[in-house]
Amino acid sequence: MSAAKSESNRQSVVLVGLDWDVIELIESDKRFELLGVFDANYRSALGQPPALGADSQWHGFLATNQFVQVVMAVDPPAVRKKLFGFYGAERVLTLISPDAHISLRSEIGPQCLIQMGAKVMPLVRVGRGAKIHINATLHHEVDLGEFCTVAPGAQLLGKVVVGEGSYIGAGAIIRQRCKIGRNVKVGAGAVVVADLPDGVTAVGVPATRRLGQN
Repeated sequence: MSAAKSESNRQSVVLVGLDWDVIELIESDKRFELLGVFDANYRSALGQPPALGADSQWHGFLATNQFVQVVMAVDPPAVRKKLFGFYGAERVLTLISPDAHISLRSEIGPQCLIQMGAKVMPLVRVGRGAKIHINATLHHEVDLGEFCTVAPGAQLLGKVVVGEGSYIGAGAIIRQRCKIGRNVKVGAGAVVVADLPDGVTAVGVPATRRLGQN
């Protein structure tokens, strides 16, 4: 249908990028009706939620669903940023799980996705378009840049600064006061104990840069 709301007065949304945790988050929120998933590799089980095809099919879908909005679940920061432009940034929703702890003293930018069990503590700033996964924790005074991804169980300790477009892997720990540059990749389970410059990949305990990077 082309109306903004369904007959049950819920906002029609689509998910971009398959993420079952996010599907369950949307389905549990009575404000939304999930119309389907845009992901070229997704094949729906029993037709639920419907597979809507690849990104290239978006504009055809939009022609008959002109008021639909988007939940952006794609993990790689650079890809997510690009898709904001393709789908239309003005259509991308901010979605925060009611099970997440969000301090009233924190600042959450627009169009963020914060999943179940995440903790955002006092004086944290989360930039536009960031994705914070299940059980990730941003401790006090963390500054998380635009379009960053913080994977499940990762911990950013107090006063950590993360530059735009960086990816913090599952279970990684960033020591307090560390500064992570732009477009950095921190591997799963890594423990970062020193600053990282732009564009590097860091892995291990303690985390070290992969060979051949600045």
